[in-house]
Amino acid sequence: MENQNTISLLVKDHPGVMQRITSLFTRRGYNMESITVGASEETGLSRITIVTACDESQADQIIFQLQKLVEVVEATLLRPRKTVTRELALMKMNVEPNRYSEIFKLVERIHVTVLDIGSKTMIIQAVGDTERINEIVEQLTPYGIFQLSRTGVMAMEK
Repeated sequence: MENQNTISLLVKDHPGVMQRITSLFTRRGYNMESITVGASEETGLSRITIVTACDESQADQIIFQLQKLVEVVEATLLRPRKTVTRELALMKMNVEPNRYSEIFKLVERIHVTVLDIGSKTMIIQAVGDTERINEIVEQLTPYGIFQLSRTGVMAMEK
């Protein structure tokens, strides 16, 4: 049975590390549904969060293989019930000025933020778990999303 597994990596911040990690997934035939990278709490190390669809034994095998990479300091399979996840989405919408008030009411109701208003566009930010982001995108789509950018999942064990 396949399900989503979230892997947290602490890696050395060197050129080529991402290529080695993604190559490992490619060689083994595992798909990365989401990958995020950023600075960690330690200078010289980066935190990578990967969401992949596989069963638990496959996830354990991925962790085992990742731990063999010299650049990987720590590899952890995050437990869903003990993990906080968040994703950021930016949506650019075509909005005629006469619909601004309608959009503002919706934005207030679904608890998202307007970051920028142009003459006929609006950029909206949403933060939440993946399911919430999917729901927000679904609610805003009828109003004219013409550009969508998502960060991918960030995760941390409680």
